[in-house]
Amino acid sequence: MFQQSKGIAFGAAALALAAAAQWSLNERAVIPSLGLYGAAIALVLSVLKHDTCTCGYRKCRSETSPTPLVESTTAKFGAPYQWLALGACVLCALFAFTLNADTSFLVSGAVESQFTLPGVVAWFASIILFLIAFWQPEKDVRAWLDWFCTRVAHADWRAGVNLCLSWTTLILLAILALGAVFYFYRLDATPAEMTSDHAEKLLDVNDILAGHTPLFFNRNTGREPLQFYLTAALIKFAGIPLSHLALKFGTALIGFLTIPATFLLAREMFDDRVGLLAAFFAAVLHWPVTIARMGLRYPCTTFFAAISLYFVWRVIKYQKRNDFLMAGFWLGLGLYGYIPSRNVPLLAVGLCILYALMEWKRRLRSPYIFILNLVLMVALIVIVFLPLLRFSLDYPDMFWYRALTRVASTEKSIEGNAILIFAKNLVNLALMFNWRGDEVWVTNISGQPTLDLISGALLILGCVIAVYRLFRADPIPHSFLLISFVVLLSPSALALAFPRENPSLVRTDGAIPLAAILLALPLALLMQTFGSAARPNALKLVSLALVLVPVIALNYRWYFVEYDTSYRRSAQNSSEVAAVIRSFGDSIGSLEHAYFIGYPHWLDGRAVAINLNDIQWKNFTLDANEFLQDPDDSINRLYIVHPHDVANLAKLSQRYPWGQTIRFSAWTAEKDFAGFFAPALSPH
Repeated sequence: MFQQSKGIAFGAAALALAAAAQWSLNERAVIPSLGLYGAAIALVLSVLKHDTCTCGYRKCRSETSPTPLVESTTAKFGAPYQWLALGACVLCALFAFTLNADTSFLVSGAVESQFTLPGVVAWFASIILFLIAFWQPEKDVRAWLDWFCTRVAHADWRAGVNLCLSWTTLILLAILALGAVFYFYRLDATPAEMTSDHAEKLLDVNDILAGHTPLFFNRNTGREPLQFYLTAALIKFAGIPLSHLALKFGTALIGFLTIPATFLLAREMFDDRVGLLAAFFAAVLHWPVTIARMGLRYPCTTFFAAISLYFVWRVIKYQKRNDFLMAGFWLGLGLYGYIPSRNVPLLAVGLCILYALMEWKRRLRSPYIFILNLVLMVALIVIVFLPLLRFSLDYPDMFWYRALTRVASTEKSIEGNAILIFAKNLVNLALMFNWRGDEVWVTNISGQPTLDLISGALLILGCVIAVYRLFRADPIPHSFLLISFVVLLSPSALALAFPRENPSLVRTDGAIPLAAILLALPLALLMQTFGSAARPNALKLVSLALVLVPVIALNYRWYFVEYDTSYRRSAQNSSEVAAVIRSFGDSIGSLEHAYFIGYPHWLDGRAVAINLNDIQWKNFTLDANEFLQDPDDSINRLYIVHPHDVANLAKLSQRYPWGQTIRFSAWTAEKDFAGFFAPALSPH
């Protein structure tokens, strides 16, 4: 009992000291912060001396029965239907590679290879046939009937369907409800305005709605296609208009799905407790919430990293072929999301090879079948990737352009020694969580740490726990965790040509699920110290509430108050300009006779058009003379102009000497804009 009370006291004190240390660090009191962190780490190490943690891998390894590990790896390939499915798969894959290459569509003067209906059918068929050829059923009909009778047939139908939900399920549902608030609340208003990137993406979505089906989108240095097709589907089938909201809803949905994916990964690696805590952090941290609500491709990497690594961990834990296949499917599909996802298959294969080398004679019951299954995983990655693989071979410059502009001197020369720049980038990357974060206003309050006060403290303690257990407990899960975390942060450090873009919250977003697990480890350790102490449930609830409630409050305020204000100060208010133009069109004029005169580093006219719900509206230019040639003065006309654009205002005053300049007040200070109203002249 004394040892248990000591563990509880030390664990709670460690959390308190770490939070105080992070507060001192935020106040730039470095020396006191280091002292407090040192004391917190010492207390955590003291608790870890009595660590009895068992993770999912250790439990699995300690099982005496080898059945779950060997059953799927010893099954033979050779049934007639398998050979038939494999042959058909190869044929369909060749068709998919060949047919998805229509180049009849031009955009921005460049050719875009297209998905074709026969090519897509062949592609889907090749994936399904590959799974049919190599999938190994784990339950026969009798087993499924037994499952049905146990889970469904015995429900109390008279009192309503008794789902018999476990506490883990109920808590996870509560976390998902909380996550829904963070990911979808006020989605139409926050973030407030589009950028040029959003306008580019909506033009691409509009191309899809018009019947074009690009494999890769050439606008804006080239982008993978998944987000565009998802947004087009939401617009077509869910009735969402072609707008900023359509982009945001699609990416927020992907971000929200990361919560259960993170839970599955963390639970499989450790236990339900770590899984629930990791899911909580994935639900409320402003890092994943911000990038998911932005409306750009960023959360694709987060989700696909989480779900792919879940199956990769199952590969390591159980060595079942079906897990290899599912890992290959999700790894391949993730390549259609966002550029940093290209690291995830390399990480997955590397982890499997590392595991095989570490456990070749101990854990691996059938090493050569493990290698065969790994080959099948890679083969399925290639099959899922086939259409985009074809594009990357046909147009390598376009496919690799964006990545190479950051890593090499493709766009800008690397200034200085690349090794030294990379080393400095690694230092800045390590400091992003607790000291200084991303400078880009779109995804962060410029320069603020990536994590809040409490989460930043938990990350330090989580890393200490993971490193300690790596050497003193079980190296497999903790090496998996730490290696994955570092590798998925690395795309930011590779910005050698643009080192100011490091650290980048969006290029490191694949590491979010691993960061959530690291944040969960200290709290899971604290919960573990309670053991069978008096009233453990009440103590656990109070202890968790003292940590988790402030995390919710801090991240809610950061995103919905502080970040919202910061974003509005930096973003251009195209929606307010569009509202004025729309009001003019609905009252005394028409959209045909409303014009937007651009100004350097000001609004994007395409964003104004999209906010008008008329993506075909083209009445925008940088030179007012383009819209001053019409001699008809019997029409009301409105020109939106930057208040400092003296040259264009002079042109308008000269053309319409009877016109008047109106200043419109914006929601955000210093975002006011001018309107030049040229009322119709009465015919004589």
